[in-house]
Amino acid sequence: RARALLQQLPPQDCDVRPVCWVLPTPGFAHRAPPHLRLPMQERYCLDLAEEERRQLQAFSARRRREALGQGLACPVPGPCHGCPCKKCGRRLNKGDPGISASRLGDQFWHPSCFSCHFCHQPLVDLIYFQQDGRIYCGRHHAELFRPRCASCDQLIFMEECIEAEGRRWHLEHFCCLECDVPLRGQRYVMKSGQPCCRGCFESLFAEPCQACGDPIGADSEEATHQGLHWHARAACFCCSLCRKPLRGQPLTSHRGRLFCSETCSLGWDASSTASDSSDSAFASAPSPDS
Repeated sequence: RARALLQQLPPQDCDVRPVCWVLPTPGFAHRAPPHLRLPMQERYCLDLAEEERRQLQAFSARRRREALGQGLACPVPGPCHGCPCKKCGRRLNKGDPGISASRLGDQFWHPSCFSCHFCHQPLVDLIYFQQDGRIYCGRHHAELFRPRCASCDQLIFMEECIEAEGRRWHLEHFCCLECDVPLRGQRYVMKSGQPCCRGCFESLFAEPCQACGDPIGADSEEATHQGLHWHARAACFCCSLCRKPLRGQPLTSHRGRLFCSETCSLGWDASSTASDSSDSAFASAPSPDS
């Protein structure tokens, strides 16, 4: 549950942790200990510049003022008998368990329907943020307005950031996942969703070519078949018997080798069998001395 809370409402997004964080039972609010009511930046955002800190404070205050709320679990009252659930549209009857949200008027949700519009995580006993009539967890509400750094998980308030593969980074955080060399303005390869410099990629992650045995570098075109890898050049990705290039051509495989046709595959088997027989006969022949 603690991990879910940190995911739904990242502490680095807020300048002050809400005093009433969780309501596990209606009417029993748990106040956060004094050390958890310190300003968030003093514990989670140590590397913020002064201007970024100011923008975070203003952003957090505006969200609390305009969007923050808490769902209230209560039986559906008589005047709302038969009203539809705000999310699924199914009927709610008098006395059914329901969730109301003061910022969204006389609307009710089924407890299972009171969840983040984006990630669908339940928000029944947690705070929520509303935007355009929809409810969000803190994480995804903040991301409606500010991008989030894929490295440090903080919101980006700088005027410039790096965008790659549909994600964003602080300028100083776009680094190689292995050696931490800055990659701004440099060529890189994405590995497990993180950028990697060409040197680290080729030494640690590049697949060996099945034909020549050399690593398939970041600048090389690659061909794959049944989990095996080749350089896409004609000298490597070709028929094992007649050497016909196979890029963009139909192919067949046998024992990890590629062929342009069944004929070449059968021809390879025949030549391999003959070679094995010759080797065996040569190995078993007596020496002249004997």
